[in-house]
Amino acid sequence: MKNKKDTLIKVLSLGVGLAVGIVLVAKVFFELSYDGFYRDVDRIYQIQSNYTQNGESNEYSQVSGGVAGGFMREVPGVEYGTRMTFVFNENDFLDEDGHKLEAFMYSTDTNFFKVFDRPILIGDPVKTLAKRTSVMVSRSFAEKLAERKAGQDKPDLSSVIGKQICNEELTELKFTVEGVYEDFPENGSMDFDILASMELWPRSSTENWVGNDRYIGFVRLYPSVDPDGLKDAIRKMQETHQPLEEYEQKGLSLEYTLYPFDKLHTSIPSVHVRVILLSIVAALLILISLLNYILIVISSLVKRSREVGVRKCYGAESRHIYGLLAKESLLNISLALVLAAAIIFAGRSTVENLLGVPFTTLLVPASIAAIAAVILAVLFVSIVVPAELYQRIPVYEALKNYTEHSRKWKLGLLGVQVLINVFLVVMLLIIGGQYEKMTHNDPGYDYEYLYHIGMYDQDQDAKVRALETLQGLPEVTAAAAAYQLPYGSPSGNNVYLPDDERELFNFADQCSVSDGFFELLGVGFVEGRAPRDSSEIVVNRHFVERMAEFADWSNGAVGKQVYVTGHTNRYVTEKGVMDVSPYTICGVCEDYLLHNLNNPDERPAAFFYGDLEGENSWMPNIIFRLDARGGEAGEAREKVLHALEQALPGREIDIVSWKDALRSAYEDSRKMRNTLVVGVVFSLLIALMGLIGFIRDESLRRSKEMAVRKINGATTRDILKSFFLSILRLSAVMAVLGCAVAFFAANKWLQQFAERITLSPLYFIGGALAVLAFVLVVVVLNCLRIAHANPVESLKNE
Repeated sequence: MKNKKDTLIKVLSLGVGLAVGIVLVAKVFFELSYDGFYRDVDRIYQIQSNYTQNGESNEYSQVSGGVAGGFMREVPGVEYGTRMTFVFNENDFLDEDGHKLEAFMYSTDTNFFKVFDRPILIGDPVKTLAKRTSVMVSRSFAEKLAERKAGQDKPDLSSVIGKQICNEELTELKFTVEGVYEDFPENGSMDFDILASMELWPRSSTENWVGNDRYIGFVRLYPSVDPDGLKDAIRKMQETHQPLEEYEQKGLSLEYTLYPFDKLHTSIPSVHVRVILLSIVAALLILISLLNYILIVISSLVKRSREVGVRKCYGAESRHIYGLLAKESLLNISLALVLAAAIIFAGRSTVENLLGVPFTTLLVPASIAAIAAVILAVLFVSIVVPAELYQRIPVYEALKNYTEHSRKWKLGLLGVQVLINVFLVVMLLIIGGQYEKMTHNDPGYDYEYLYHIGMYDQDQDAKVRALETLQGLPEVTAAAAAYQLPYGSPSGNNVYLPDDERELFNFADQCSVSDGFFELLGVGFVEGRAPRDSSEIVVNRHFVERMAEFADWSNGAVGKQVYVTGHTNRYVTEKGVMDVSPYTICGVCEDYLLHNLNNPDERPAAFFYGDLEGENSWMPNIIFRLDARGGEAGEAREKVLHALEQALPGREIDIVSWKDALRSAYEDSRKMRNTLVVGVVFSLLIALMGLIGFIRDESLRRSKEMAVRKINGATTRDILKSFFLSILRLSAVMAVLGCAVAFFAANKWLQQFAERITLSPLYFIGGALAVLAFVLVVVVLNCLRIAHANPVESLKNE
């Protein structure tokens, strides 16, 4: 501890590395701890639907209404079954005073809290969820509703019982609060504030076994029950309630499997890859900090060898050497942890922006244990490595002016730091390139200056007025209505041909679109036109290509007829009997991206005719394009908002930018890129301290040699070459290795994307050159100071 400069570099290096490393370790274990807080979570499973249709297999996380209850009643080993589904598209609720409260609402049955054991603060959930318009609310939502009495710090939660709320989408439906449950933790998949009764839905929906698979089903097994041993019982249950033989004749098979609930979150590809990448970055930053620490320890061997020799002469044993260095390491790491805490506190807003939650939220038991393990590991290495090095110095060598022979050691450690930095910089370039590709990708339609508003209530007149208002504004070039937005998550239905009972394939159902929809998005037609009445549909190019596997449509798809599930094209026969006719394909449009590049919907698509004043009128999305001359930052958007507010008095208008909505789908990739930026900056900062320490130590060790060289005519260039040639050669080799590691890691990371960038050599060359340039600049600037030093002073000091 006598050398304050060495101590400063140790503390800075460890403090910076631990700050970022601890945050990333906390995030990793926070992700891994998802849903682990439930009692006996290993007995909770989600019901998955596995469809095989004409040889094509698909897995869905939703089931029909009667399935979860059927598991509980008819499958031995299942203790409880429950299901849930969303209620409203809008998340804005109104209290009795008309105040707006944002909340997520799901409906579920009376078994929900028997499967998911959240603490019940007030009320009886079984009784509450048995009533059609009664609801349970979370503590945080109850606090917004509750009355605050004078002198009370906390609101009186019991005051919410009996209060009524409604959703803006359907204000005439009033819900009465009859219970309060504890909030779900941040590291939980469940994220809703209001639980309503399943009695909201008709029995035809909640008890059906075929179709209408909008429900998410869960089961809680009895202790020691193996879910794999339930296959026969599940099959028997299906045979009782579902026409499995009829399915098989149509080329369709359906089976249910149970997936561990606490593994659902980490099984998401993006989460899985994120955990791996953050783990690697955290490990590398902590490793590079430790390498710097060890580098400084090795550099101080010469200076401290005599002290160790003298201690040994006076009887010091290994335990005494260990004790001495343990005290120093404890002090260094304590100071480093204080610095790390200060960095985390100062950057807490950045941490929340990058990771999505405050740092304190990340401190769940698993992450706290992991952080403690990391600190103990760092402490162990910082004690053991120096102690072992000092112990191995013979006493007579130490007292005889021990000469260090560990330059290769130090170069090796520096080389590893170069490898780590090249890896991080190359990965940063690749992740940044992929993010740019996603946010600037051509989805197959024109979304420049495109906006939409959502109107999910039953007021059809308001939708008509909104559309007519937009179509009459000079700032709007075109407007249309649609049930489904292209970047949304469409439901699916099956298609079959007349005189063929087989359900051929599942398609992404875009439902109703109004006149002008395709022109508004700039989607062209391969053949035909848009639908003009409810008997016509438009399909995309992929639909026709898929149909070629089952029928000969070589002469064109226009005029061909198909039946689709989920839609009924009814008509009255001459005998006055209601019958269903097939839909006629009136046009084939070009393919465009459905959903987003993170999770593209690769199914064929179909579009139905919609009219806000006609039969197919449920189109809650009003889409419009602003005049490009107004620009997104101009006055056009404000004028449109003002016109809509005048046409729809009393209604809150939320104009959503299509471009912003698309980019929000890639928020995780943006955060990953920015997290890596922080990691690279701190990694380079740590490497900078290591290089400065190495050059400073080398200059002290070789000061006499440099002085003699200069006296004998060595130039500044000669002095520089003697220092950085070996560093540069090693750095180049390690840069190549870093690029190789980054290539394999990048390939793995890119697999989660349907469309991905090509791994151009420029990413690797650019990353390697950036790090090598950084190393070269640091080495040259430090060596210039040595080269310009007075040789007489160096020899006098020697």
